[in-house]
Amino acid sequence: MGIMEAVKKGFAETSKLMNLVLVFFAFNVVISLISLPMTNPANAGNPGIMAVSIISSLLFFLVFIFLQGGAMGTVKDRIKTGSASLAQFTAYGQKFYFRILGLLLIYVLMAVGIILVLALISAGVLLLGDNVATRSLVAVIVTIASAGIVTLLVYPVYSIVVEDIGSVQALRKGILVARNNFGKTFGLFVVLLLISLVISLVIGFFTGLVTIPLGGQAGRVVLAIVNAAVQSYIPIVMMVAFMSFYLFLIEEKGSAQPEPQAGPGDSPNSEE
Repeated sequence: MGIMEAVKKGFAETSKLMNLVLVFFAFNVVISLISLPMTNPANAGNPGIMAVSIISSLLFFLVFIFLQGGAMGTVKDRIKTGSASLAQFTAYGQKFYFRILGLLLIYVLMAVGIILVLALISAGVLLLGDNVATRSLVAVIVTIASAGIVTLLVYPVYSIVVEDIGSVQALRKGILVARNNFGKTFGLFVVLLLISLVISLVIGFFTGLVTIPLGGQAGRVVLAIVNAAVQSYIPIVMMVAFMSFYLFLIEEKGSAQPEPQAGPGDSPNSEE
């Protein structure tokens, strides 16, 4: 499976999973509408609003993990069997909840460590002189490191769902698959990222034209709903594309395993 084939499959299969997109759309609309008062500049610095914002963000994050597990299980069924039902959505969400949560917590710990390392490297480079050249070098180092790390961490969550394994084991397996297929995985990530940016920019432009005459709260509500639609559709496309590609990579590896070699005494013509 090539990169563009995975992208095409992402869009094709998502068109058959619109009920799943609607689940995320409803979730994102609720988040967007609840967040409107919190993002109002007039409420900046309000302790009550800040407290509500923190609590609601935590709750949304915990619910999102459940939705993510349910969605990934449903997508896996669609790709592997050609059919999927939301009847299993809740079961998948519950089944993978704590493993996905554990993986995300590992990611947080890794991010803290990586940030510290990059900060030390950046500080070391800047000790050579704080100028355009050293700042550019720091930017290049951070960009390359970030791109590489993101690429290596794409697959562990798919490993949890596809192979039904724990967080730590999935982290190892996902990194191994990404490392062995780094160029292809990075290419797929970049293509999907560019497509999502183009779609977001185009829809955002036309939405802006519509909401400018509305102005005020009505315009913000329309913009929030449109953004919720985009943020519900594109992630499912990306999920399907990466799930398809991951399944292809592990199946390809399995089919490419070498046949056991016959030993000196294992020849069919050898005498006992």
